[in-house]
Amino acid sequence: MRITRDLLLKLCRETVEKRFQPDPNITAVFLTGSLRDENLPLRPITDIDLLVITKDAPLREREIVKLSAEVHFDLRFEPASLYAQPRELRRDPWRGWTMWDPLLLHEKGRFFEYTQAILRSQFDDPVNILARARALAEPARAAWTAMQLESAPSLTNYPQALENTANAVAALSGVPLTVRRLLDDFPARAEAAGRPEWTEHLQALCGAASISAESLQQWLPAWRQTYQEQARAEEFHPTRLAYFSSAIEAGIGGLWPMLISWNALAEPNDPAWMEAQRALGLDAAGLELRLNGLDALLDELEESLEAYARLNGV
Repeated sequence: MRITRDLLLKLCRETVEKRFQPDPNITAVFLTGSLRDENLPLRPITDIDLLVITKDAPLREREIVKLSAEVHFDLRFEPASLYAQPRELRRDPWRGWTMWDPLLLHEKGRFFEYTQAILRSQFDDPVNILARARALAEPARAAWTAMQLESAPSLTNYPQALENTANAVAALSGVPLTVRRLLDDFPARAEAAGRPEWTEHLQALCGAASISAESLQQWLPAWRQTYQEQARAEEFHPTRLAYFSSAIEAGIGGLWPMLISWNALAEPNDPAWMEAQRALGLDAAGLELRLNGLDALLDELEESLEAYARLNGV
């Protein structure tokens, strides 16, 4: 069967009609993510991101639903209370952008019209752009500080700290970047921030500058075996194996989803994972140097945010 955007939208509407419209606890359902953008090419293996807003606390936060080998739903459930203060959403790098331009599939009352109208007003004011960037930069610095207190450097929290750093840069010019596209899309965001050299810094800090796309292909069988054996709900759900595999097979940008998932799933003494860490400079010997580099990048980012604040009178 040929997968088209129209077909996926039809599946969305049918799912919402059958599953969510009859539920009195569902306030609204939105299509978000890459499928929302008509200008982006449809990938052969993709997910459909739906945000489900509930009146009361949801029974779950996330659910992965397989539609075929190539397509799955990624359902996120959040209570309406998280969207009760639209002015505050302007400073939220994730929920703010989610409400900026989703495709409304179902609604009770006028939840969306009210929320989006207030959110969009002053959304692009420098004070709110700066707040969204700092909302990502500050936890990155906090994670770096916590890692300094460890008796020995650990890779456990390093990838998330680096991802938050990259997305703090991305937040200056748009929506934060997804795991699957972070390395590919970051150069444009660094350029927009006036700091194109940060792309090289990010590549060095995650090890992308130390390896080739061929290295990823060599690691792919071991990574895939770990994923199959250790997959768990929901971020690394078994259904999402092909979704991540396709990104890894596409080129060096696939290092980021491989790194994030392997780090989360592998046993610490997994020989293949240990060898990959060594090659990336993320083993015990190399991580200390990477942390020094992250410190330097965060210093530069913090200085840039301060300069942005002064320039805009924030």
